[in-house]
Amino acid sequence: MDVTNDIRGRMEGAVEWDVTKDLSLEAGVEARLNNNIGSMDRIHTFAGATYEIGKHFKIGGEYILINIYNNKHHGWDSNRHRVNLNFEGEIKFGDFEFSIRERVQSTFRTGSVKLYEKANPEAILRSRLMTTYKIPHSRWSPYLLFELYNTLNTPIPMADLNDYNGETFKYITRYRGGLGAKYRIDRNNRLDFYYYIDFDRSYDIDYRKDGTIKPVKLERELRHIFGISYKFKI
Repeated sequence: MDVTNDIRGRMEGAVEWDVTKDLSLEAGVEARLNNNIGSMDRIHTFAGATYEIGKHFKIGGEYILINIYNNKHHGWDSNRHRVNLNFEGEIKFGDFEFSIRERVQSTFRTGSVKLYEKANPEAILRSRLMTTYKIPHSRWSPYLLFELYNTLNTPIPMADLNDYNGETFKYITRYRGGLGAKYRIDRNNRLDFYYYIDFDRSYDIDYRKDGTIKPVKLERELRHIFGISYKFKI
């Protein structure tokens, strides 16, 4: 089965504000490029909050407005609205930090959606493992991560569309591995450079005019994502 390859880019700018010792707020904008970094893909505008529960646990929430650019028609498509709920635990051993994050991600599409192919809103569980190393006497902190995307409410394909009853199933839709390095410019300014290799898979489901299902296609894409993020901490 063929695998589509693409090189993508991301550029992000954000502001973080520590409201209290345990509560922080963050807002920013991220631009994403696709088609071998040759065209605009989408823009994410986001705002969120994180609350620390003791030394080892964090909970948080985030809202993202997604504007997708349609390169075929040279215009912006309908907006998408996304909400993330994060639960993260971390522990330190010397200069190493290990963390695990569970994120429940729900995306609502305002345009037309094949409801027998994707739910609206669509729910995904993202599970991430991450290791960070703080280099002694240095401003650099390199890290490694691995993440799985697991759909929570994908509709089950039916032999006949008239039999569709809203049943759902789960499957892993994305595998992501990454490496990067954070650089502390000074007390208030941070940079993050990263590379992700992203294997995405999804089912293309369609029906004939008489309601019978066409052969289900598994579409696969391998994405190489290069990104840079800047954060100003108030």
